[in-house]
Amino acid sequence: VRTSLHPIEYVFIRATMGVNGKDRHFKRNWESVKKHNYIRGAYHYYRPNENSTKQFENFKSTVKLEKGDILPVLDVEKESRFGRDNLREGVLNWLKLAEEEYGVKPIIYTGLNFYKSILEGHVDGYPLWIAAYSGKHRVKNTDWTFHQFTEKVIVNGIREYVDGNDFNGTLEDLKKMTLK
Repeated sequence: VRTSLHPIEYVFIRATMGVNGKDRHFKRNWESVKKHNYIRGAYHYYRPNENSTKQFENFKSTVKLEKGDILPVLDVEKESRFGRDNLREGVLNWLKLAEEEYGVKPIIYTGLNFYKSILEGHVDGYPLWIAAYSGKHRVKNTDWTFHQFTEKVIVNGIREYVDGNDFNGTLEDLKKMTLK
């Protein structure tokens, strides 16, 4: 991985999904990233039709964040069959529970259009990780912390494509976004 064309300083790993989904490779990937001295972060894929408290409990029981790990991440991409207000309420509940547990504001990952049409104005104050694949110009009017610009990066040592992300700051700024 260190011999890839682009410098890799940090790695995000999917940990959990919904109330009971767990990524079967999470533990191995989580330990490997630490062993190889990358800054690591874990994310939870939010299932909008499932209980948000139980979803947070799934994440909390799976991920043991340590000093130097990036803030927890909530990945929100789909609408709820129970309506937008219910979705926003559940998202805010997950974020509040994570903030209480870890003492930091979690990061929200979402697509640019989803953010603009559903979350903007409802999740103010949380760091944003925005997926927008057709160029940095698409996120210029959004206060983003991370920008996912592609899902087709080739990294030496990994057999499949990975997501490509930019951090809006320096390596020192990124280290300030880790648990103390």
